Amino acid sequence: MSATTRARPGRQRSEAADQAILSATLDVLAETGYAGFTVAAVIARSGVSSATLYRRWATKEELVVAALASLHPEPVAIDTGSFDGDMAALIQAMAKTMSVRRDDLAGVLAGELRRDSELRAAVDAKFLAPRLALLREILARAEAGGELADTPSVDMAWSLVSGPMYHRAYVRGEPFTPDFLRSVTAFVISGFRGLSGA
Repeated sequence: MSATTRARPGRQRSEAADQAILSATLDVLAETGYAGFTVAAVIARSGVSSATLYRRWATKEELVVAALASLHPEPVAIDTGSFDGDMAALIQAMAKTMSVRRDDLAGVLAGELRRDSELRAAVDAKFLAPRLALLREILARAEAGGELADTPSVDMAWSLVSGPMYHRAYVRGEPFTPDFLRSVTAFVISGFRGLSGA
């Protein structure tokens, strides 16, 4: 038997299986909440084997975070050449992410994220960490280029940027209009300049 014959590629991941698992995960999560969520229920609903699921996601937390992430676009690098442009692009990207959600999942995880440190860590690693890194790069570039004299910590900066948008989407339940996004952008840019003394 030749080397070519012996060498067999690994089994290819099935996009259909991935989608069936993630869709079933979101449905089960919406029906049971995180406390009542089981991987066995996802396996039963999706019609895949346990081996198929566990080859993809080893833990309940990984599976839930992957399913939630499937609803949102991945963050992409932002560098427009100016602080104003970067912040406008960041706010537009945040609005796009926050606008894509399932109403039946709204609030399902809020309590669990406060109680379950492992779930909180997994969610933060997937959603928060890359966005903090993106904002950190924007602020560092603005400071290095003289557009800002000083900047707050990235955690505080994130709260200042995301606060108005979170309130609009999750407290008021209202859509992001072009007027609102322009106002938030102007507010954030002038706020950072005021804080930095630039």
